[in-house]
Amino acid sequence: MRVLLVGKGGREHALAWKLNQSKLLTSLYVWPGHVAMAGLAECLPIPGEAAFEQVVAAAKELAIDLVVCGPEAPLSLGLADAFAGAGIPTFGPKQGPAQLEASKAFAKELMAKANIPTAAYVVCQGELECRQQALAMLEQTGGVVLKASGLASGKGVFVCTDTAAVEAGLDRLFHSDMSLAAASVVVEEVLHGRECSFFAWLGPKSRFSLGFAVDYKRLSDGDQGPNTGGMGCYTPVPWLPPDAAEQVHATVIEPLLQALAAQGMDYQGCLYVGLMWSEAVGPQVVEFNVRLGDPECQVLAFADDRDWLELIARACDVSSVGAAQHPRVELEAPSQHLHHTVAVVMAASSYPYGTSAGEAGKVPSEWFAGRGSDSEVTSFAGSVQSGGQGWLLTGAGRTLTVVARGKEFHEARQRAYARVDAIAANWSGAQWRRDIGLSVANEQERA
Repeated sequence: MRVLLVGKGGREHALAWKLNQSKLLTSLYVWPGHVAMAGLAECLPIPGEAAFEQVVAAAKELAIDLVVCGPEAPLSLGLADAFAGAGIPTFGPKQGPAQLEASKAFAKELMAKANIPTAAYVVCQGELECRQQALAMLEQTGGVVLKASGLASGKGVFVCTDTAAVEAGLDRLFHSDMSLAAASVVVEEVLHGRECSFFAWLGPKSRFSLGFAVDYKRLSDGDQGPNTGGMGCYTPVPWLPPDAAEQVHATVIEPLLQALAAQGMDYQGCLYVGLMWSEAVGPQVVEFNVRLGDPECQVLAFADDRDWLELIARACDVSSVGAAQHPRVELEAPSQHLHHTVAVVMAASSYPYGTSAGEAGKVPSEWFAGRGSDSEVTSFAGSVQSGGQGWLLTGAGRTLTVVARGKEFHEARQRAYARVDAIAANWSGAQWRRDIGLSVANEQERA
């Protein structure tokens, strides 16, 4: 298969690395890509801001069999629709169902219609209404969550337990570069339990469970500081019940697909279900995303031994890989349990609200995943530049993700943080959390 991968971050680096391991892959192209992917895929000579029509034309010229879209923004703008018009299947939903992430208000309304368990909410327009609703809910319940309805790179969520936190959240929502995403704001109750994410690959005839992961959204240790796009994660999630995947499919995914179908929409691609899980209530939906997470993609790709391109092609009903004659659902992901895996994100000091790369660090390029790399620790690049022969220079935002696996979580953590410390020795402007996977490692040790 000739595959085009869309995206340029750590998630797409992990996808490029994983797709290269498939026996089905003939050629891999990427747009726009970055320098660390050069050994894994050929970058299309098209600017990153090019119109979809230009990318579709290039894909047709290259006889692309399948497009895999990493980020959410192109899907919300109709990337899958553009490729569908050219007869090229895309792993990623069309613009209609992509509203599940592009509009949190749409997602909440759909969940209400489908009786999917989630937090009570109201949708607000404008700062005044948002303040009134938030303070009322805070007084009633002792906590409130403010969410920009539009796309905000994972930084548009504010969990508030006092008036000062509400005012700080409102200031970020309405008086920063987040204001466009906050044209509508979802104000909702705080859910209680333990948070995790579930990933399903969905298509017309096949559905697969990719598995669960736990992401660390807050910037600093102990879940302090602002929300981010994700500062690290681990998989699998041993504290979930054995039938967790079945519960999510029955109470969330099947009702969601039926609700979308009632509106004339089907879903093809990855569905990310953010969950709050408690023993008393079970799974409740925090949010939907329409793609793999970052850094969840990195940790899942390193943990899972299956051929992802084969699963993706089957979900997209690509006939060359023998699609099922009837809908097929595989809820278990047994290969994930072969490796306890931990991912640690290293970011520039200005993250999450600044855009400066600060003082660049110098990292050996051999420490980043490339063809044939199957060691117990590696790195996936988010924003890097060439630093000369054998080196890469760190950039802005979440620059790289260090991923390691082991027989148990303590071993995976030791490997990951040894590499983090080695990178930090040549990157004084880095910031990262030291507690990724620590609680689950301690639980595993006590058990």
